[in-house]
Amino acid sequence: MEKKRDLPVEGFKTKGVEAEVRDLVKIYKMGRGIEVQALRGLNMRVEAGEAVTIMGPSGSGKTTLLNIIGGVDVPTGGSVIVGGVRVHELSEKDLEDYRLKMVGYMFQAFNLVPVLSALENVELPMIALGIPREKRVKRAKWLLKLVGLEHRMNHKPTELSGGEQQRVAIAVALANDPPLILADEPTAELDTENAMKIVDLLTSLSRKYGKTVIVSTHDPRIATRTNRILRIEDGIIKGEHKPIELEQPPHKARLSDLVEVIKLRIANLEKELEKLSQKLVNKEITPEEFDKEYTKIKALITGYKELLSSLGH
Repeated sequence: MEKKRDLPVEGFKTKGVEAEVRDLVKIYKMGRGIEVQALRGLNMRVEAGEAVTIMGPSGSGKTTLLNIIGGVDVPTGGSVIVGGVRVHELSEKDLEDYRLKMVGYMFQAFNLVPVLSALENVELPMIALGIPREKRVKRAKWLLKLVGLEHRMNHKPTELSGGEQQRVAIAVALANDPPLILADEPTAELDTENAMKIVDLLTSLSRKYGKTVIVSTHDPRIATRTNRILRIEDGIIKGEHKPIELEQPPHKARLSDLVEVIKLRIANLEKELEKLSQKLVNKEITPEEFDKEYTKIKALITGYKELLSSLGH
């Protein structure tokens, strides 16, 4: 791994890298002899500059997989190789260096520092890299302009909408020009308009700038715009699909399992709407809370139905 990175004030110098996972196992010890196996010998390969979606039900291992690739967690067994770096063999010190230089990680909860402005949040990774103040401020401003928030750079996270916070999080992830971008459920808390802005930004990182992008999501609006969809269940990759081939008849048979997964997801979301309505009736939530959650769930259902329609269902 390179020892030092000279960041450009504007733009990106670093292209994406290949990421490969072999026979990955992760077991969590819960106490009293109880163990939970989150990953069960998972294999996956993502080409340099590719954008890939990982889809699967809650508890299938999506977040665990991203955390291990990102150096946030360590595997129980197997290997992770990113850009030639054997991540599973790195010491804690080298893992810190890997996370700082190789990976830009977007978390579902945004992970912004609440007492800092948007500009200062974007500066933080560059401070850790030792970039001089004048240069990092200029780069932070360029990144915020890239995500359409140059007019909000002096606002703190609590003064920003959820969509704006997630766009700041993208700028933070890109600050040190990492070759690999990881995003864990990046549109989960967003309405349709803001979700589409995030989708556009993430997919452009691969198409326009050559970054390797791996996204875990339930959101079909992201999945259909990446190079591949990897379906994860019970800690292993169960299937692979190419969105650009969805409308081609020869591929419909091999996509039948994806259709069933999407239908199940729609059914589950519709059940969530029923439960939400009951909570409103029981006065367990306010009308404002109901409207916000209802809009989000309906947008996901619409997205999944559009995806089914493209599959001829």
